[in-house]
Amino acid sequence: MGAAAALAVVGTVSTAGAATPGPGSARVLGKSELAFYPSTHGKATASSRVIHCEMVFIGANHGAPHHSGHVPGTVNVRVRVTCTKPVRMIRAKIGLFSNHGSKIKAYGSVGRAAAKGNAALVCRTGYYQGESAAQITAPPGYTPHTANMGAKTSKVHLTRC
Repeated sequence: MGAAAALAVVGTVSTAGAATPGPGSARVLGKSELAFYPSTHGKATASSRVIHCEMVFIGANHGAPHHSGHVPGTVNVRVRVTCTKPVRMIRAKIGLFSNHGSKIKAYGSVGRAAAKGNAALVCRTGYYQGESAAQITAPPGYTPHTANMGAKTSKVHLTRC
């Protein structure tokens, strides 16, 4: 089962900002962005009122899956969704996918400007990739009311478990 299919449980996942690269591509897809705009038009809609949100995988190598520094014998991937102002809700999932299995964990926040997620697997030599999908609900008076974003890491081969 593909990563996007597994993570689609948060809603209709838009991966436009995180399109899958072609075979052999070294492109890293560890970041995705979106914006919410004030619903009213005129002088009150200054650009300072726009809410910008981004999803970024945390850590070295653009947040690619890595040996955990906190839990020996595991591989993990971490992600952060950050908005420039508090939003009504961030509802998301993060997945760590491997040729040996997968782990999907929910994360989110209500009334805050950020949320963090983490997924981990027992380390076994093999290929790993992280992916996250989030549905963000804007505060009243912003459009769109909700938006979806997604991002993924590069696929990495880990050894020395």
